[in-house]
Amino acid sequence: MSVDDYLDLLNYAKAIKDGQWQADIIERLKNLSAAAESPQIQEESVIELWSRFDAINIMIMNLFEKLRENEHSEQQFQWKEQLWELRLERSILSKKILNRYIRIR
Repeated sequence: MSVDDYLDLLNYAKAIKDGQWQADIIERLKNLSAAAESPQIQEESVIELWSRFDAINIMIMNLFEKLRENEHSEQQFQWKEQLWELRLERSILSKKILNRYIRIR
């Protein structure tokens, strides 16, 4: 329903003095205005998530390069631990990104 439809219903609810229905309609109108504003906010949030995702991919590539170039380094274990943490964070980010796209569309 459009805002105009809800306003018509609100006027009718006032005419028949149904306070509960008026409150419900006002709540729906608030939700409509919030939903109208939220796609832009969600889109900005998705851009931030993608930026973080890209940054993590770069860090992962750098760590793999370190591992390959320094096969006998004492820091191998530490780099592998960082890799696992970054891969976990990337997985969480990808789920968040997917959820945002599902909500936007």
